[in-house]
Amino acid sequence: MHFHAVVRVDGPDGPHDRTPSWVTSELLDACIKAAAASVKLTVPRPDGVALDLRWGSQVDVRPIRANHAHKVEDADGSISETRLAAYVAKYATKTTGKTDGTDRPIRSQLCIDHAKVSDHHRRIIQTAWDLGGLPQYADLKLRRWAHMLGFRGHFLTKSKHYSTTFKSIRDERRAFRHNETLERLGLEADSVLVINDWAYQGNGYDTDAERELASALAGRIRDNRRRKYEQETHQ
Repeated sequence: MHFHAVVRVDGPDGPHDRTPSWVTSELLDACIKAAAASVKLTVPRPDGVALDLRWGSQVDVRPIRANHAHKVEDADGSISETRLAAYVAKYATKTTGKTDGTDRPIRSQLCIDHAKVSDHHRRIIQTAWDLGGLPQYADLKLRRWAHMLGFRGHFLTKSKHYSTTFKSIRDERRAFRHNETLERLGLEADSVLVINDWAYQGNGYDTDAERELASALAGRIRDNRRRKYEQETHQ
């Protein structure tokens, strides 16, 4: 799991007060690494055995220098939510590409052996596949989600109280593009009348011959997939 955060130390009078001179980047580096090393969370495994969760040793602390402060600070020196979110998102989305996993669910060991992924991600997929075959982890459905490195949620987790929803973001983007288009065309919103007239025409096939042909093709595809899966499973 990756965790990104921006840490800033304000002065005694708040964000507009200068950071004390004794607060150096080296001090923050040491504090962050010490805190990460001391944190422990004990959770039960699916079989009831206790498991201690800790941060790994790969803690990467990078100071934001004055010539980069404009990326997260407004003109008055305060850190805005918009700039902070953009700064963190820049790095959070660097590792969410398709190279992390495969494009489709894993069906057999052969799929793992020939997957076009890095060795690191192949080991994670293999671990999820192996653990998914154990009875005590059956409820986690790890094999079903092995192509997603065993994780079936969204890559980005966020606080419900601090952050916003993706729906709100989409609505704002849609409204912005709508107003931008009207401004470019020199139109007012009240002067545009949008008429949508949809009529359901039906679905399926026009003739019985087309229906029978489609059914035969679908059955052949299912049979080929089943035979291929059985062959890979017994290899």
